[in-house]
Amino acid sequence: KGSKEQQPTAQSPFACSWVKSTMSGRSPCANGFQTVPELETLTCKDENVSAFSLPSEVIIFEPSPSLVVAPFDNGDSERKIHCNIKLQVAEQEKLMALQREANSQKLKFFPSVTAMATRFLSHSRMDVKKALKSMQATQEWRQNYFKDGPIDDVSMLEDLGHGIVYFSGRDVELR
Repeated sequence: KGSKEQQPTAQSPFACSWVKSTMSGRSPCANGFQTVPELETLTCKDENVSAFSLPSEVIIFEPSPSLVVAPFDNGDSERKIHCNIKLQVAEQEKLMALQREANSQKLKFFPSVTAMATRFLSHSRMDVKKALKSMQATQEWRQNYFKDGPIDDVSMLEDLGHGIVYFSGRDVELR
């Protein structure tokens, strides 16, 4: 049954259904962007992962609206939580414009870079062209930095012993 492919709408912000490969069939897709396979960036033995790496509070945490988008006294605001939370309509529209622009240029990204798309938009003050340039710069940096393979826990043992390596974490509001 021939169904017509549609571009995304504000109700369906992710454009994977309409991304076509110039080769044959569909390109791998994540978050509405064409993708390339993710590079392995970090390896860590199971015995070197803390049992408390992800506190249970993170799973059940429901942030207040002011924690999701922080308001400032001057009337401006900044999104603080980007993943697993509903975007505002204006943000969805900018995200779709970013997806369309990337796809029109036939750009492909690591899935991890596509997951940060709203962060790039926020940092660029919703300027799609600036956000896309930042995505490309991040993609290029990752390709160059990890071209010889991932960082492993063994190579960082001395640094870890000093407590000077910080991968990621949460602030007091579990962001």
